[in-house]
This record gives sequence, C-alpha cells and structure tokens, in this order.
Amino acid sequence: MRSLRRWAGDTAGLLLVFTVVGLARRFPPKWKLRWIAVSAEVRAEREAAERKLLARVREIEAGVPWLRPLDVVIHDVCLDIRGARLFDSNPPRRGAMACEMSAFIIFSVGGDPEDAVAEIHRSFPPPDGLSADGISESLLWDTDERKVAPAVSHNPVWARVTRRHGEKSVGQLRRENGVLCMWALYGQAYCTVV
Repeated sequence: MRSLRRWAGDTAGLLLVFTVVGLARRFPPKWKLRWIAVSAEVRAEREAAERKLLARVREIEAGVPWLRPLDVVIHDVCLDIRGARLFDSNPPRRGAMACEMSAFIIFSVGGDPEDAVAEIHRSFPPPDGLSADGISESLLWDTDERKVAPAVSHNPVWARVTRRHGEKSVGQLRRENGVLCMWALYGQAYCTVV
C-alpha cells in the first residue's frame, strides 16, 4: 500500500514537472519576450518599419502643404498576444508577441475640421485599405463625443514613443490650438514571435 502511494506521488510530481516544462516551452516568459524585442534582428525590422512610416509622413506633409503638424508621434510597441488562448483547447496559431508601429500626425485647422478633411480627401486622399507598404490610414478630428489622441497600449512587453515637436501632451496642444485633427497611420506587425 505504501509503495502504491509513493508511486502515485512520484507520478503526480513528474506530471507536474512535465506540465510546467511544456508550458514554459510553449509560452516563453515575459523577460524572454523583452529580450527578443530589443534584439538586433528585431531592431533591424523596427528601423525598416520606421523608415516606411516616416516616408509616408513626409509624403503627407508634401502632399498637403497647408497641413502644419503640431506634433508627429511615433508609437512603437511589442505586445504579449498569448492571453486569451490559455484555456482554449484548440488555440489559433497567433504567436506569443507582436511588434507594431504607428504614426500620428496631429494638426489643427483654422476653420471647420470636416471641411479640412473633405479638402484632404479631394486633393490628397488616404488610400482605401492597406497601402503597398502595408499601412492603413484614417483621418479623425475632435467632436463633442470623442477627442483625438494617439492610441496607447497598456502593459506592453516593450514600448517606445517619440515625438517630433517636443513633449507637449495632446491636452496642452488642444488648449493652445483649439480643435485638433489627427492623421493616423497604422503599420502591420513588423515582427511576430511564435
């Protein structure tokens, strides 16, 4: 009887060890994801993604000469995308981490923002869907119901925010300039860790 209990305890212990090791191999810890996010390979992909976004920002600034950006915010983030599949018996092959970069051109117009956006759509329209570089774009402006602000991810594995025109918050820019408009450029994930 005693040997049966010992055998059951040993078996349960081994099962627990194999389960933990299996999960660790399938789900790398956050420190390992952070290490990957700052690796040389990901940095090279990050720099290529940033070049594409900044090239598109320059095209927009040249294509709409009256548009004077108050700020250009680049938001670069690596997110842990494993979350919802922990208890899924048939999880999708999504990966463990995705790194993506977005750019937000924040500007103000002297008149009605809807007129300014209509003028942009007539003279220099954003592409429908994804561009050839894999960038989706949208034009937004302050309304009574919604105020524009760059999208910020909460609890990322790694993040970096750069601003072209200083460290003024969107709220400060709104107080100084009135109604704000935002041209948002969302790049596809430049790196996915499986």
